[in-house]
Amino acid sequence: MNTTNYSKTGWLTVVLVLTFVIGWERYWRHENYVLSYNDDESLWSSKRKQVYQSSHSRPVLIGSSRIKFDLDLATWERITGEKPIQLSMPGTSPRPFLTDLGNDPNFKGTLLIDVTEPLFFTPTGSFPEQEAIKRVKAYPNWSLSQQISFQINHVLEANFVFLDDLNLALGPLLTHLPIPNRLGTWGGPTFPYEFGFNQFDRQTKMWPAFVADTNLQRQVKNEWVNIGSHSPKEAIAGPPLEEIFKETRQSVNQIRARGGKVVFIRTPSDGPMRDIENKMFPRAAYWDRLLSYTNTPGIHAADYPALSRFTCPEWSHLTPKDAVFFTQDLLPVIEQKMGWSLQRNPSVSTFRTPSSTL
Repeated sequence: MNTTNYSKTGWLTVVLVLTFVIGWERYWRHENYVLSYNDDESLWSSKRKQVYQSSHSRPVLIGSSRIKFDLDLATWERITGEKPIQLSMPGTSPRPFLTDLGNDPNFKGTLLIDVTEPLFFTPTGSFPEQEAIKRVKAYPNWSLSQQISFQINHVLEANFVFLDDLNLALGPLLTHLPIPNRLGTWGGPTFPYEFGFNQFDRQTKMWPAFVADTNLQRQVKNEWVNIGSHSPKEAIAGPPLEEIFKETRQSVNQIRARGGKVVFIRTPSDGPMRDIENKMFPRAAYWDRLLSYTNTPGIHAADYPALSRFTCPEWSHLTPKDAVFFTQDLLPVIEQKMGWSLQRNPSVSTFRTPSSTL
């Protein structure tokens, strides 16, 4: 009987696979692609697991994409000695996260809630809440095998650019093909790759190429316009809004009853985005009422010259440099507002001139 020697075939397969992997990795690095971690359920769950270590100097952050861009975690850690726990999700309302932490009897820490009005004030259970709800439901079921896979993926993602599923998987690559939408259809926003990348601490930053390229910034501005054209033309009001206030107050009270602290933050927006938000969500009826109804302190960037002097290149988020300055200037405001002592490194100056004014 003749036996087939598969060793040559096996080695050839190994060589072909390695050649493809190395070539694909080198291609994206040649394109100056930035290493990015997949901001999936496991990465979020790994941070959710840390909330029981929260303190004033290590707050839990919930919100939408703005606080993921605008609050620089490394700068906060450099000044206070501890890094915040980032649980925010782009394009989502943070209220499901607030409900989750309110219902968790073991959470007694400090919570900073970033309020982006078009996302925060959305009907309970509506589309902007769906991704947050998925994360909240996934965390209790984060199995041991998933946690082991997460640790392995962490090592791989720290070394291979092409493992970025958000941008380099087949689906995202297909969405960037120059194929126009059919008349009367819209498949959702498509942002350029350079708009943002994710670090392992879930910090999101703009690529340097995005900061330098006004054409890329214009693309994102156009996407905001498209999103606006497919969004409700009137803000939530009446009984549904009252329900939001009641649910928020209940969760805040649950956290405070256990000794926790809650602070609302309104980060900067710019240009037409800010104008539309101010028109649809007048401050007295939404932000001011949120604070008074929940009896919770808040920091609105517009109230502080040090926080309102920043320009968002695409109307909604800060550049990485300005995020550093914003964080340095936010810390003294929090200290003054809350009476906390956060700065453990007195040699670190908390004031810098923002890059937008250089």
